[in-house]
Amino acid sequence: MLKYLGVLFVVALLMASIAIIDASSVSLEARREPSVYRANIYAPGRVEGVTRDIELRPEISGRVEEVCIKTGDWVEAGGVLLHLDRRRQAQQVAASQASLELAEAQLQRLINGARVEQRIEAKAMIKAKQAQLIQAERSWRRVSELRNQGAISQQEADDQQGQVERLQAELEAAQARSDQLTVPARADEVRKATARVSAAEAEHELAQISLDKTELRAPSRGRILDVDVEPGEIVGPDSPAPVMVLSDTSTLNVRAFIEEIDAPRVRVGYHAQVVADGLPDQILQGEIVFLSPRMNRKTLYSDRPDELYDTKVREVLVRMDHAAQLIVGLGVDVTILVPTAGSETEATGKPVP
Repeated sequence: MLKYLGVLFVVALLMASIAIIDASSVSLEARREPSVYRANIYAPGRVEGVTRDIELRPEISGRVEEVCIKTGDWVEAGGVLLHLDRRRQAQQVAASQASLELAEAQLQRLINGARVEQRIEAKAMIKAKQAQLIQAERSWRRVSELRNQGAISQQEADDQQGQVERLQAELEAAQARSDQLTVPARADEVRKATARVSAAEAEHELAQISLDKTELRAPSRGRILDVDVEPGEIVGPDSPAPVMVLSDTSTLNVRAFIEEIDAPRVRVGYHAQVVADGLPDQILQGEIVFLSPRMNRKTLYSDRPDELYDTKVREVLVRMDHAAQLIVGLGVDVTILVPTAGSETEATGKPVP
């Protein structure tokens, strides 16, 4: 009896081993041919425009003076969205403009040299000193003869000689002054004046940039999705919430998030079906046009019973055929239609990898 029980135990063990080997074989085949053993790919998604939501804040802090648009408006690239109080920046621009003009005038004056009137005056001064010196030298010659004859004192002769020497020095000073007004400016002086002009230009440009930043402009064409600011509020680059949100919604796409187990199976060109809770009777059609080259943390959930939470996802972008009824930011359910091994080439134009 025990012998028969032992035989039965061995047979049962062998059958269990065969079953395990068969299951492993099936599992391996499933991994090799996922399109045969797995269904289509399901993923949560979110509607977005041509661009993702662009959060806008002013580059400088200030009090809002005017809000130029409202929620839902379309704006072109460079369009003014709001004005900040700009009085301080405008005064800085005016002051820097005056400093620049002064520096340019000083440089130009240095290059041009003295005015014609100053040069004429300097030449006239030289002629006057020359005439005075000639007259003093004549007087000195007469005084010298009288001193030799003993007709005048030595003191009077010394006084006349001192006058001649003084006039000679004044003539040299007048000649130097005339030369200074006529010779070109020195190279180092021109460089110094030019540097002052460059510094003034930079200050003026910085002031103009600061003034321009009092206007918040649209970085690209798009639709204003949200306006969260009122005139009188103080806003800036560190504001907790963006003052406006912009997106180009001329075409709507769906960004879907594929879990790790299905990420390798998805391909550009696969067709997708999109369903929204608010449109239960409509199945919208689209096509995958972009695959993220990396996996990211999961941030969007669909609450499906079989959904994994502790996993990473691969982002894919689905270009919708007709989706005017969708809303930017709306959560949707995406079904990616995975072709079978025999039909994949026909569906995507690419062979099965």
